[in-house]
Amino acid sequence: MLLNNLLIFFALGAVGLMLVASDWRMRIGGLASLYLIEFIVILQIWPLALGSVKLISGWMGIALLSTSMINSINQEKKPHYTSEVIFRFLLAVLIWIVILAIAPSINEWIPIPYTNLYIGLSLMGSGLLFMSLTDDFFEIILGLLSILAGFDIIYSSLEGSALVTGIFAFIIILICLLSGYFSRLIVDRGEE
Repeated sequence: MLLNNLLIFFALGAVGLMLVASDWRMRIGGLASLYLIEFIVILQIWPLALGSVKLISGWMGIALLSTSMINSINQEKKPHYTSEVIFRFLLAVLIWIVILAIAPSINEWIPIPYTNLYIGLSLMGSGLLFMSLTDDFFEIILGLLSILAGFDIIYSSLEGSALVTGIFAFIIILICLLSGYFSRLIVDRGEE
């Protein structure tokens, strides 16, 4: 019980760090800790080999994102206003409270452990919030990866297929690879 509460707390903290931080390195660090939390949550259900595929593919994707950000000119961005940071965080807290209220009724439909359901729904809601509040390509990719991590936690609690795990790992790495490619195209268009 204590481990589950700590996992929920750390997952919300990692997503909160991604929402509030203005430096891309801090956001990447939040995403890396999010994949570590996902690994620990999935490890409670799955064997170590299948759970480690999730962690390794997520961190490989993070390495691809970091490489594209290092090579990007877009890393020097204006800092976020304090009111914007407060608004993002309070909106995320509101989403987490709503999910806390509706999670028991959803848990009747989807019979998985409550911790997995709450973390998965919180990550999906926060990722959707992250994607909807910006027009920056890097932030949209981070929101998409948060949504996919939340979906993966919920889906992995229902299905334990090695084939689906491999395909999902391929999708995560492909999204990060394509985001590096498309971010370079966006930077090149911005220079014209």
